[in-house]
Amino acid sequence: MRPIPEELTTLISDLEAFLCDGLKGESLSRKAKEKREAFIKRIREVKLGFPQDFKEKSGSDSDSDEELDSNVDGGSLQSERADKDDEASEGSHHFPPVAAQDLQDCVKTGYLEKRRKDHSFFGTEWQKRWCALSHHAFYYYGSEKDKQQKGEFSIDGYGVKSNNTLRKDSKKDCCFEISAPDKRVYQFCASSQDEADKWVKEIDFVLKDMSGIIPVDEEEDQEMYDDVGPQPEPDDEIYEELPDDEPSTPKPPPKVELPSKPAPAAVVDKSTDYLNYYQGLWDCTGDHPDELSFKRGDAVYILSKEYQNFGWWVGEMKGAIGIVPKDFLMELYAV
Repeated sequence: MRPIPEELTTLISDLEAFLCDGLKGESLSRKAKEKREAFIKRIREVKLGFPQDFKEKSGSDSDSDEELDSNVDGGSLQSERADKDDEASEGSHHFPPVAAQDLQDCVKTGYLEKRRKDHSFFGTEWQKRWCALSHHAFYYYGSEKDKQQKGEFSIDGYGVKSNNTLRKDSKKDCCFEISAPDKRVYQFCASSQDEADKWVKEIDFVLKDMSGIIPVDEEEDQEMYDDVGPQPEPDDEIYEELPDDEPSTPKPPPKVELPSKPAPAAVVDKSTDYLNYYQGLWDCTGDHPDELSFKRGDAVYILSKEYQNFGWWVGEMKGAIGIVPKDFLMELYAV
């Protein structure tokens, strides 16, 4: 007897799994239930007629029942156990169980759709997951109230990038993936392209922070803080001459006399001028007395961006005024 092509045996087995498992928890009408049972019976009769072709699949089909996912999205059935086994098969880094609400120092959290590594033709490809990015790992849960993560992986050694080929629907531009050589690729889909870009930016920042690489704006990669190569001379001196007997590393003075434009007519209320508040990306120790020193996370109020072509801004922190490298700062408030 001619063997059945593998494509057909796989299709029949997937169809049986969908009828047995995929529709198991659905509210079907009496007529639909009768048709479902009839189809299952016919499929199993066909499989019994070709035992050699379905020998490897018959044993696994009977054990394919899984419990309902703790996060049911649109009435679809998910497999929490399969999700965890999926992690174990990759040899991923295992972290102790932790409730979603007990995670500490998360850089970003929110709901994403996670693409399953193994999914059948009739199975659900994307699962809604509550995800959390810390400074060393990526966790995902069924919901933000789960007592234990469904999976996690250390992001050390990984890279992140957008990928619009994962889907063909309206969310194709909302997808991104986290990958590394010889490791599992994790693929996610956000609710919007803007949200996906935010996830990619935050993950990329954490990865570069772990590796010690200082991110540089691509459009300003020639304007480094280290003054590599010839630099144009500024119109006005921004460093003041110090006498020989001046200490080599004095504290920043309370005020620095810098050339500036005429003061505006209205006085700016710093307490509400959120756009000009920035925070330190890294620790920065000033090499000159008119440079501000600050720690990572310190809030700096920017007084002037007159010297930004040379990579510097004029800032104020705790009453001290001085110049600061703008590449060492990021916006403090999201306005």
